[in-house]
Amino acid sequence: MAGSTVLHLGFLLTLAGILLLACSSAQRVRVRRQNMKVRINATGDTIVLKFVRPNPDVKLEGYILGYGSSMFSKQFIQLPENGEPFETEIDAEPKYLVAVQPIPTNDVKKHCTGKVNLDKPLHLVIDSVTPTSVLLSWGTYLKTPYEGNIMNDCLEDGHYTIRYRERNRKWIYQTCPTSDTVIDNLKPNTPYEFGIRSNKDDRSGMWSKPVIHNTNMGDKNMQITYKPNRPIVKTLAGTHSSLFPLLPGSPAARLPIPAKKPNLVGKPGGIADKITGLSPDKASILKPKLPPVTAKPSKPKTTSSPTVTAPRFETWENSSVFSSVPASKVDAMGKERYIAPHVIYKTDKKPDEPCSITTSLSYFPEEEAGELNVTNPPRTPPSNLTVVTVEGCPSFIILDWEKTDNETTEYEVISTTKGPDGEQVSILTTNQTHTAVENLKPESSYEFKVKPKNELGEGPPSEPVTFNTESADPRVSENVSGKDAIWTQFPFKTDSYSECNGKQYVKRTWYRKFVGIQLCNSLRYKIYLSDSLNGKFYNIGDQTGHGEDHCQFVDSFLDGRTGTQLPSDQLPTRPGFYRAMRQEPVHFGQIGGNSHITYVAWYECGTPIPGKW
Repeated sequence: MAGSTVLHLGFLLTLAGILLLACSSAQRVRVRRQNMKVRINATGDTIVLKFVRPNPDVKLEGYILGYGSSMFSKQFIQLPENGEPFETEIDAEPKYLVAVQPIPTNDVKKHCTGKVNLDKPLHLVIDSVTPTSVLLSWGTYLKTPYEGNIMNDCLEDGHYTIRYRERNRKWIYQTCPTSDTVIDNLKPNTPYEFGIRSNKDDRSGMWSKPVIHNTNMGDKNMQITYKPNRPIVKTLAGTHSSLFPLLPGSPAARLPIPAKKPNLVGKPGGIADKITGLSPDKASILKPKLPPVTAKPSKPKTTSSPTVTAPRFETWENSSVFSSVPASKVDAMGKERYIAPHVIYKTDKKPDEPCSITTSLSYFPEEEAGELNVTNPPRTPPSNLTVVTVEGCPSFIILDWEKTDNETTEYEVISTTKGPDGEQVSILTTNQTHTAVENLKPESSYEFKVKPKNELGEGPPSEPVTFNTESADPRVSENVSGKDAIWTQFPFKTDSYSECNGKQYVKRTWYRKFVGIQLCNSLRYKIYLSDSLNGKFYNIGDQTGHGEDHCQFVDSFLDGRTGTQLPSDQLPTRPGFYRAMRQEPVHFGQIGGNSHITYVAWYECGTPIPGKW
């Protein structure tokens, strides 16, 4: 093939497909491999692959494309809708892998008991969302909203009746099929009494104990937040809130919210000209808002510029920002950082700057992978294995080593840690002499070693090196020790405007929306929102910036770093969610174009997804 390879993909199915099913607790279950056939038609520089489905019920969501001499670079690409053709162009490589994982249509089916428990009273937890609305969450045991796996909810099991009233007034009743809901149109700064009971068919359970909750004080000039009104769980980082927790108390409680100006597209008669003509109430919406005394201050926006990468030809070995000792010997929680001869620290990250794997890797140049005539397996181990870490970034490290022969074509990077469930091992494969190891746990001990390989076999591994990760920074997000990651891997449909093609994860928000994430890596990802798990996930627009405060949707306190920041009139018009300020509910409508609402292709928020392994 000359110059490039064009793959025309019709019905794409993997040669050895793995069906993915979701059952009971929504765990993936591997079933017997399906025998499939493929028809290949090669004409000139075009290869057409047509795969025969094993049965007509199989549905396809997307395909995995890998290419390169070691097939290390892999990405998931969603299939086009409505049977449209798809064509992609990539650089010519010696080897290619194309595989599709068929997924049954009813992928989110769960095992449900078919009944609710009518005998046990429900426990009710309430949070203020705005001065006129509250979030109710309940269950047969005490919980905080949206903890655990969202796939475990059984909507078929029955429904619930909610009642609420002002003190000593008539009850107002609502029904709800899920275990959480938002009640709105309440009066600000008013005590309300709430109760909940379960229902199945014509039978009803007992009412929960009454819960009295006072709505927030309404103030148009104050930033709207909500305060937790639930039992408190002590953590190192302070008190535990729900999806968007407030920053734990600190000496500098980091400050007014920085002024955010409406996005403009420079057209006469636009939003800038209209602001002065608005009534005081409407105009105040577009003015900067100050937080109440108890609110978490937003960070000054020092990280909204495009990603800073290493100057050309500057590597970590000759850069002044890398050192054998950290700039501070203790981390954000006062714990001593790990120092050893094989450990190098990147020392220039600011506390309010999100951690970035992409920026750190820019100091490690990629090597061209050439074809080797190997006659034996590798005979010498890699040498000088070094752990490169970034101060303030416990979730990843970069391993770097030296190649010691001309027979190695790829490496296995083996990471080991010991936890309550015994030894955990993770293995990565790369054809470079460096790689990032992601999703590490804070305050944990790891051992790393590298094994050389080629098509004839394996060589001896390097000498192992150890490293202890530092504490999680409470200024970035809340870390609850020992808690499982809140993200559930789940393939969803996107209204795509993204530079990320990796795995997809979802979780619920506190106002009945689903957050969808597609990874570039564990610290760079595209953020979407949707009203339903099986519906389309949409871009999120920003009326007063470029999505920096959207990091709130992934539980980050930081204003994030975002992708290429274009004015809205240079972006295609598309439907999407949008808002102007952190903590505000989102609206749905047109974004991009002449809407004065921008959107971006990726976010870096400092919060790793899916989290620890």
